[in-house]
Amino acid sequence: MSNIFDICKVCFTFGKSNFTKMKTLFLFPTSSRKIGSILFLFGIAFFAYSLTFGTEIFYVTDLSNKPLNNLIGTEGFDNEIQLSLVLIGLILIAFSREKIEDEHIAQLRLDSLQWAVYINYIVFFGVIWIVYDLLFYMVTMYNVFTLLVFFIIRFRWKLYMSNKALTLETREAI
Repeated sequence: MSNIFDICKVCFTFGKSNFTKMKTLFLFPTSSRKIGSILFLFGIAFFAYSLTFGTEIFYVTDLSNKPLNNLIGTEGFDNEIQLSLVLIGLILIAFSREKIEDEHIAQLRLDSLQWAVYINYIVFFGVIWIVYDLLFYMVTMYNVFTLLVFFIIRFRWKLYMSNKALTLETREAI
């Protein structure tokens, strides 16, 4: 009978050494972090351009001048493209595999995700009591991204601190 932990890791034995490689089933490849960064930056740049110049780049025109979604003539979907680019970019950045993915990295991910959920909902709880009317809907829309942003910031910070501590420990050993 197989062990339940067989799905979590694969062990390689060479002589007296035992090497373990994590099986991470739900992470994107390492290269997707670069793709995610490009999509995220393009989405933010597109948002800044639309906000600055106030023009619609992508839109559907109804040539019969009949109302289209309660608008006469045109329906722009720049916002949908911007939000999609930012969301896909953040997901690829947040959930891409590290070059060396081990139990320590998995624990950092888990701790960072838990911390991000707590902070996200604490901030959202404050927003519920402070912000009203149409601005509340805007903040709720941006709240979709804050969980991913908090997770990425916390995970990258903890990874940086862990690598820094390891580097100092290595220097002291030499």
